[in-house]
Amino acid sequence: MKAYCFPKEIDTESFESEEQAISRSEPIETNKTKLGRSIKVNIGRTRYSIVKEVCKILFNYTLTANTNNDWDLMWADTGINATFVSKMKLYQKVNHFPSMSCLARKNNLAKNLMRMRRHFPREYSFFPPSWVMPKEYNEFKAYHVKHQSDIYIVKPEAMCQGRGIFLIHSPENIDSEDCYVVQRYLNNPYLIEGLKFDLRIYVLVYGCDPLRVYIYKEGLVRLATEKYEKANARNIDNKCMHLTNYAINKKNENFIFNEDEDKADIGNKRSLGFLWSYIDSQGGNSKLLLKRIKRIIVKSLCAVQPQLAHSYRTCQPNDVGNNMCFEVLGFDVLLDEKLKPWLLEVNHTPSFCADTPFDYKVKKELIYNTIKLLDMNSSRRLKYYKKKEDELQAKALGKMQLKQTRSQLAKLRKREMEKRDEYELKNMGGYERIYPDTKMNEKYNQLIEVAENDWQEFYGYKKHAPIHNAYKEDEHDTSIDFSIEETSRKGNMMVDARKVAKPIARVNLDYDTDNFSESNGNFFKDNRT
Repeated sequence: MKAYCFPKEIDTESFESEEQAISRSEPIETNKTKLGRSIKVNIGRTRYSIVKEVCKILFNYTLTANTNNDWDLMWADTGINATFVSKMKLYQKVNHFPSMSCLARKNNLAKNLMRMRRHFPREYSFFPPSWVMPKEYNEFKAYHVKHQSDIYIVKPEAMCQGRGIFLIHSPENIDSEDCYVVQRYLNNPYLIEGLKFDLRIYVLVYGCDPLRVYIYKEGLVRLATEKYEKANARNIDNKCMHLTNYAINKKNENFIFNEDEDKADIGNKRSLGFLWSYIDSQGGNSKLLLKRIKRIIVKSLCAVQPQLAHSYRTCQPNDVGNNMCFEVLGFDVLLDEKLKPWLLEVNHTPSFCADTPFDYKVKKELIYNTIKLLDMNSSRRLKYYKKKEDELQAKALGKMQLKQTRSQLAKLRKREMEKRDEYELKNMGGYERIYPDTKMNEKYNQLIEVAENDWQEFYGYKKHAPIHNAYKEDEHDTSIDFSIEETSRKGNMMVDARKVAKPIARVNLDYDTDNFSESNGNFFKDNRT
């Protein structure tokens, strides 16, 4: 196998352990020394060597594993809660949002997307019908009565790597009291060389209020290891036929490991570039498919943007840059035989293990492009401590500190956004920004507004205003037009929400949320999915 590691090993002696941090008797750093040192990355919560290598070798950052709060960037393998984010300093960044479980846990993903599907059946038809057990067991049974030939896939609500997943024929095959997410199984997938596969699409969320979403140009095509046949009583338990999870299929004797990073068209883990070429060679349209996938990603995030923004602003109300949290998500997408993309699940802790040269290349470049887009700059640390010193001096002199007005904050946010846009334009690397999108903002914002109304109604932040009052009326429209083709701007593109929302006046919104009052000191949650 061709070597695919860095030419030199990482200098682990430069890692600062907790004991070293406690034992050293250095003076407190001044603003001058804080500006002079390089960016400090806390890698105490990640086991991935590829993250440490990128930070140490490609960026020449200082790595630390201590538990104090002296760091600029933290990379963690597990989710974080609101308590942790609320204690961050304004110049610090962490690779998770405090409430991303609203999308990354299978039960919450099903609740939120099925809720939006009731509002907008056509726009959210990319998510298979799903039921959260045990609460929706009766609804599942009622659906099965009308679709008795369907097969269903049963998933534990908070597990990963294919663990605990199985297929069933009927509701009678599961315990009605167990906690699962049941989803209609897509029995007609698009195949490559007779094998079922799925796509791992990497998505960066770098800002939630307002939302900022980026898609990475490269990803993974993960193939199963047994020739596909439609699920039946004889093969329903064959996981290597029906599941595409790498953790399951790599143990199969048929699994082929890629041995050359430049040949990503062979083996059971291939590149997105290969897939686009393959689809075009078979008479498909990869560009149209990619457009649809981008819109699936944005629509999914629009469904939970109010929750993300609320928890973030609760933790960091003074952050005008909208850039203290970022998250690399893994969107798992399946194509059916007609090349329609279906969203299966969203992972907020995608694996950065690299077992093959191609795997290593994709993930190394992904992490590098992600960190570069963060615009890490030690001057932010200097400004933060300078402002703190000024505030202390003013307080000592008895001077009154005037709070900034809303208009001043709005101008500051606008200025920060302009700087950010200018930087990103030159440093996008392998990323493409897909939201905000000037051509689609108006339509996406309608989805966010409906999600916001639902969120506020459920939590009682304000009296719920009728959804139809938020939109212009057009008696001819019953849904938002998200067609791929360019549409005329002469017509009214707004939704008649009265027709859409009327059947779901009492939609159930009892999704799980993070506990904002945790005080046990355990700031990290292992909710890997």
